[in-house]
Amino acid sequence: MRSKQYQIFDKKTIFSKGPIHLVDCKVRTPHGKILSRQILEHPGCVVIIPRIASDVYVLVRQFRFPIGKRLWEFPAGGREAGESFAAAAQRELMEEIGHKPGKLQKLLQFYPTPGVSGESMHLFLASALKPATAPKDEDEDFELGKFSLSEIGRMIREGEIVDGKTMIGFFYLKNSH
Repeated sequence: MRSKQYQIFDKKTIFSKGPIHLVDCKVRTPHGKILSRQILEHPGCVVIIPRIASDVYVLVRQFRFPIGKRLWEFPAGGREAGESFAAAAQRELMEEIGHKPGKLQKLLQFYPTPGVSGESMHLFLASALKPATAPKDEDEDFELGKFSLSEIGRMIREGEIVDGKTMIGFFYLKNSH
């Protein structure tokens, strides 16, 4: 009897730089067919919703090289080796908006592009913010903005916010009120 699972039986790294690895995988389907799939391996990211008042949130606007545009987003970033997702969220918040959370609550985990990557994103709500900084990454050049939940919703509807992780954070907040 054949296994009911997909089985990866061979993996070869095609390209690797920093935390990102492009891997060619040989996969056996439950029906015995052999496929080749390329996946992007990534250690995971954090997305932080910084709340500075009951209905005031901080967004960062930064240039995103893959699409050649500046986007409004909730602060986000990668997890460093050996770092917990909560510690990454605190570090990223200090790097990107110059504050650390007095309270940090994990809201959910999701996969933004499961068709090509196993990267998981961990969404946090940060509140009771206090000034604190950490060194920025070399490509971090942020504009900061303060917005209400309704303003963020309008920006999504009008195409000013097109970032998926920010939309997920917005809809989580909107549906939890």
